[in-house]
Amino acid sequence: MNYHVLTLFPEMIEQGLGTSILGRAQKSGHITLHTTNIRDYSEDKHMRVDDYPYGGGAGMVMQAEPVYRAYRAVEEKIGRRPRVIYLTPQGKLFNQTMVEKLAMEEDLVFLCGHYEGIDERVLEEIVTDYVSIGDYVLTGGELAAMVMIDAISRFVPGVLGSEESAQFESLQDNLLEYPHYSRPEVWRGRSVPPVLLSGDHKKIEAWRREQSIQRTKERRPDLMEKQYTVTAAYFSPTEGTMRAARLLAEELSQTPHYLDLTRRRIRRQNTVFGPRDLLIAAAPVYGGQLPKVKGLFRNLKGENTPCIVMAAYGNRHYDDTLAQMAEILREQGFVCIGAIAPVIPHIYSDKLGAGRPDEADTKVFRQFALTIRQRLESGELSPVSLPGNPMPEPKPMKGAAKFWDEQKCTHCQECAVRCPVGAIDAESMEICQDLCINCMRCAKVCPAEARSFDASQVQAYLEGNYMERREVEWF
Repeated sequence: MNYHVLTLFPEMIEQGLGTSILGRAQKSGHITLHTTNIRDYSEDKHMRVDDYPYGGGAGMVMQAEPVYRAYRAVEEKIGRRPRVIYLTPQGKLFNQTMVEKLAMEEDLVFLCGHYEGIDERVLEEIVTDYVSIGDYVLTGGELAAMVMIDAISRFVPGVLGSEESAQFESLQDNLLEYPHYSRPEVWRGRSVPPVLLSGDHKKIEAWRREQSIQRTKERRPDLMEKQYTVTAAYFSPTEGTMRAARLLAEELSQTPHYLDLTRRRIRRQNTVFGPRDLLIAAAPVYGGQLPKVKGLFRNLKGENTPCIVMAAYGNRHYDDTLAQMAEILREQGFVCIGAIAPVIPHIYSDKLGAGRPDEADTKVFRQFALTIRQRLESGELSPVSLPGNPMPEPKPMKGAAKFWDEQKCTHCQECAVRCPVGAIDAESMEICQDLCINCMRCAKVCPAEARSFDASQVQAYLEGNYMERREVEWF
């Protein structure tokens, strides 16, 4: 991350950000800090950059030309038009979502005003974002710029010793952080809560979550109004979709909930979601559509509940799947405020989608999650427009040849129990072709490797036509 600050007091910025964690981050090269003195670009022999305001009034106004020339010098150094943040009480209130969004930039320019402000014409020319750190007035923008740089830098990889330190702290999930304790165990008659000494990590996490909620209700009840409970409901026979859904859920919440719709029992249970829930509905793409699983997602009931649909596919295309999922969930009472189509390993090929989602995909997931959080915060929960046919005609699917080696089989019945559509007879071990969706879960879960399949023809076709990497798409 490269920070560029346009200011009348560069030494204030340099001294304020040159120590502690940010000082070390500069020395290690994880961030760079460049200050530009606006006075250096004044045409006045006394380096004057302000003048009286037109229309009268108290105070002075910073002139447009010195600010513009200083900006142009920075723009030329960067080599492209950068994101320029003007610190002003009139701007959008700085918050955690904005922090994480800005941390994804390569260069950020901060414009620090003084006096009564800056000539409006240059602001219109160069500023991309108007940001306030609170409803009060400072003597200048330098302190506000330093606050923003400090907060943003915590999300720049390498600045902190552990990414977890930045990711899971106060204001994640719109909750305040739980209380912390250290040695000694008893201080002035006050003891550490016993649960923290128990060694039971599940109980400790539950206690911390409870404390965060309680503290937020007491100290910042306004944040509770912005909180959404995130649940990822996924159908994932070979677990590629599950991994993608969990990755997204963890970008949206510290404590997401999960519904594994691959399990028939879970699909038979109705689950109701309210307007303060956020549902992630995820499924793999089979032949450009949803798998032919009776009632998939129909056990989920919404009450004008915002949702995200995810169609995970093996590098060919998702075709109609996103639109199909959004329509089903609309009928169930959900509003689809976002959609994403990540690439995952293909069932029939060890080359298509291998290793996906990868590091580059994770960055896209993070950007998408931040966009979703912004939509939730703004309250603009209108349905997104998606490509594809929401009610496509079913496609005939050519299944792979499936084999069962009776000699290897231990009759543990794992394949029958875990078949997502109940297509395997637990006694005879035979597969009902009318029910089978060719997900190959049986081969994946068989501990004795008695189940296998031959998809060589399909594999050759896919690898001959769809090896070029496709990128994650989102809406």
